[in-house]
Amino acid sequence: MKITLVNYHTGDQINSRVPKSLVKIWGVTPPLGLAYIAAVLEKEKYNVSILDVPALNLTKNETYEELKKQKPDVVGITCMSSTISGALEAAQLAKKTGAIVVIGGSHVAACPREILSHEFVDYGLIGEGEHTLPLLLKAIENKTPLKNIPGLVYKKDREIIVNPGFGFVEDLNYLPMPAYHLLPMEKYNLVIALHPMITMVSSRGCPGQCGFCFKKPGDRKLRFRSPEKIVDEMEFLIKKYKIKEIVIADDNLTTSKPNIRKICNEIIKRKLKFRWEAPTRVDFVDLEILKLMRKAGCRRLRYGVESGDEKTLKLMKKGVTLDKIRQVFKWTKRAGIEAFAYFIIGYIGETEESIKKTINFAKELDPDMLMFCAATPLPDTNLFDLAISHNFVDKNYWKNYTLGKTSKRLPFFVKDTDKWIKKAYRSFYFRPKYILRMLMKIRSWHDIKKYYYAALGLFLFRMEK
Repeated sequence: MKITLVNYHTGDQINSRVPKSLVKIWGVTPPLGLAYIAAVLEKEKYNVSILDVPALNLTKNETYEELKKQKPDVVGITCMSSTISGALEAAQLAKKTGAIVVIGGSHVAACPREILSHEFVDYGLIGEGEHTLPLLLKAIENKTPLKNIPGLVYKKDREIIVNPGFGFVEDLNYLPMPAYHLLPMEKYNLVIALHPMITMVSSRGCPGQCGFCFKKPGDRKLRFRSPEKIVDEMEFLIKKYKIKEIVIADDNLTTSKPNIRKICNEIIKRKLKFRWEAPTRVDFVDLEILKLMRKAGCRRLRYGVESGDEKTLKLMKKGVTLDKIRQVFKWTKRAGIEAFAYFIIGYIGETEESIKKTINFAKELDPDMLMFCAATPLPDTNLFDLAISHNFVDKNYWKNYTLGKTSKRLPFFVKDTDKWIKKAYRSFYFRPKYILRMLMKIRSWHDIKKYYYAALGLFLFRMEK
């Protein structure tokens, strides 16, 4: 059986939280989820390939021609809520080639029946595909019953069946290294990272209860890879692909301080020379761990600050205070690590005053980089429930969006949210102090191009309304 795993264009992506003009210049990162699934399938002796459409910059027609050329028996497609329109387009292309079409990813958990109602989708996977897809393929090959595959969504006698449970990998160390050899490694880049770069993960799950965050079924349980395996993978990437920077794609790298200490000490022990960065939370770091991370090559940490207004932070269920955020940003700078801050503008209940507090707080923290996002109620989140209770959003919005019954963007909760975000970006990045600091960091032609495209994205600022 031949399987092709597809990472497709995002589609209209009208519900992206990030300004459209910045998405275009941000860069392209590998579909790690598909690479993990491919590695598991290879271990099971399947003939598998990955078609990373954005990385290869393929058009719709070129994607179709490539699928026809490969002639897969099964096509697996990944999607999130904001990219479901693109995933459905990819499914249509795959079905035209005669393949069995399987869709996985976070949005399947939110709208399983709606996704399967499309005639060109045969199966949906809720949870982690490394666990569920091999079971499905064996059932298709052997023509055995599907009812015992956890989290499988399928059609039977014109009825859509959603099996209880979900795909879950209990021990991450069981998973083989992602199938990097199936990816166009030279194509991946980020405007904030050195090239060549790559992403990787050290854990899955997050203990945070942020009101705007959509939790996949597997996110509710924290799992960690062994530090030795993590650093083995880092060493492999550096030696095999000459990687200069690794971007950790965990939800929160420092959830387990003993684990991150072991990772850092292992990097130092092996004398690996590369740069890396990761996301974390301000309530999961201290000065001692930050200094160790810097010694091990950590170049930047990405913090979800979200707001400069205490009342809004509480509504977001962040569980931190402004003073705690201030302290950690000082520690980060003292440790010699760059700080990247995420902020959300236009949350439910926000006012002009609270938005101004956030913009001023961003300037006070003065991170090396930041991103302002529009509050977007993803399915099955506290923010979505709040939006429904305030009559901002119909409770069936995501179902109707998945079915193609609506193509309207989710509403902004605060008037002129897009204009406030534009103002926030420009008032932070176009400060003489910040511009001078960036100019002093230029060390290469790559840096010049990076800052040029970043500035262009801000000049041509655009958000979907």
